[in-house]
Amino acid sequence: MENKLNYINVPKEIPKNVTHNTFYSKLVEQEIGYNIYLPPNYEKNTKRYSVLYHLHGWKGNESSDIWALEKLYKNNETITVFANGTDNGFLNYELPMESIVINELIPHIDEKYKTDTTRESRSISGFSMGGGGAFYYAIKYLQLFGSVIAYAGTYHHFLHKDYCGIGKPPEKIIEIYEKIMVEKKYFENENIYFDKKNILLMIKENAQNIRNNIKIKIHIGNNDILYCENEILHLYLNSLNINHEYKVFDGIEHELDKIIF
Repeated sequence: MENKLNYINVPKEIPKNVTHNTFYSKLVEQEIGYNIYLPPNYEKNTKRYSVLYHLHGWKGNESSDIWALEKLYKNNETITVFANGTDNGFLNYELPMESIVINELIPHIDEKYKTDTTRESRSISGFSMGGGGAFYYAIKYLQLFGSVIAYAGTYHHFLHKDYCGIGKPPEKIIEIYEKIMVEKKYFENENIYFDKKNILLMIKENAQNIRNNIKIKIHIGNNDILYCENEILHLYLNSLNINHEYKVFDGIEHELDKIIF
């Protein structure tokens, strides 16, 4: 059942060992829903568990990806939390979703569940808008996350306003990338589309820490409308010698269940 603000979205069907819960957000003065997978024998064990946070795509909610990711978390020993970004999304300024996830949801999970709170045991993933959000959060909050998996992430929020890559054909990738890289003003923090969330500048300024402190995986289908954006991010990480796993799935469009393994 969905409320009018899309803060609470209980799934009609729910996988084994997954439950729907809520936490109270002081920032929006509202209960916000999340789904959580707890490993088998969680209640019987006293050990602390690693945690994966997953962020859904645009117009999704905390229940959108629970079935698509089941093959990853099923019978796994990692707690998996499906966050809710509401219709406004994890990369939108209209609601303080970044603060809600970082400053409210994560502390709530650590307090309520038997989590290993070290950064090495906390990871984040996301699909589409959530993939871009997961990558951004992981890079910005290196002290919180030890790894990130971005599934078909959208990064046009972070690129120069003249070179948006959505839907661009593969043969245009190098041309777009080279135009971005030679734009001096771009790296002088002038004429930037999203000045608060320019991830390329963030990567450049923190390259050494990123190299040494986080595991990065990027998955994308080569028929995805976001393929160009992911290729640009991949090329830029390579230019800074930042190790990452980049997996391209042949013939796949914007389909989460087909780029997970």
